Amino acid sequence: MSSLDKGIRILKLLGEPPYEYGLKEISENLDMGRSGAFKLLDALRAEHVVIQDRSTKKYHLGPVVLRLGRVYGQLKGLEELADPILAYIHRSSGETTYLTLWEGDRAFPAYKKSTPEGIYGYNDFIGKSIPVNSGASAMALCAFQGGEKIAALLGQAELPKRTPLTETDPERLTALYETIRQKGYAFEDRTFSLEHVSLAVPVFDRNGEVWSCLCLSAATERATEERITQWLQLLKDGAEELSLKLQFRR
Repeated sequence: MSSLDKGIRILKLLGEPPYEYGLKEISENLDMGRSGAFKLLDALRAEHVVIQDRSTKKYHLGPVVLRLGRVYGQLKGLEELADPILAYIHRSSGETTYLTLWEGDRAFPAYKKSTPEGIYGYNDFIGKSIPVNSGASAMALCAFQGGEKIAALLGQAELPKRTPLTETDPERLTALYETIRQKGYAFEDRTFSLEHVSLAVPVFDRNGEVWSCLCLSAATERATEERITQWLQLLKDGAEELSLKLQFRR
């Protein structure tokens, strides 16, 4: 494994909770020698990609990562295009809406609209990975990654059983992804949290690929059949609009 590969693995680890790691923790998590990990961290720190806390001596992501993230968002035009769509769905439904992105082998929410009393109103989950076997957005994105990639992913990914209803069997998950592709959306009922349900509709780019989706989460008691139908239509309309904007954006 090259130094570049190891450096990327360090950055990805720092992007996961608790977002701060000591040298020993990084070395053990990545099965990497301490001296080698220290040299890489020192190089990343010199470029402000990684910061070391003076008091705890732990490492966390630096300001360069924030700037690069903003550049990516501007390049894709995501925030500019998605913001009014998310705002409309949020106003129309009264529920938390968000845009989730696919990053290689995981999904993470990038932008959201919510109220303080709504789902995730105070709990900012932006940037946190969502398991591919729970949460409608991660399941929708994984479903559209292609058969071989899905099989490889399920063979190595952690599939935590977050609730008694969470599916952890790779074969049954593969069948579930096929159903999601056929329906064109994902609906999960208490597989991520017993108090929540969520819906997600994929967004297609100009190449017909799926690396983002529009999502809505609501409290279980609010998820009546009538409301779910309304929410799904809002998401479908929004995803179609965002897909068209991405396809015609130069």
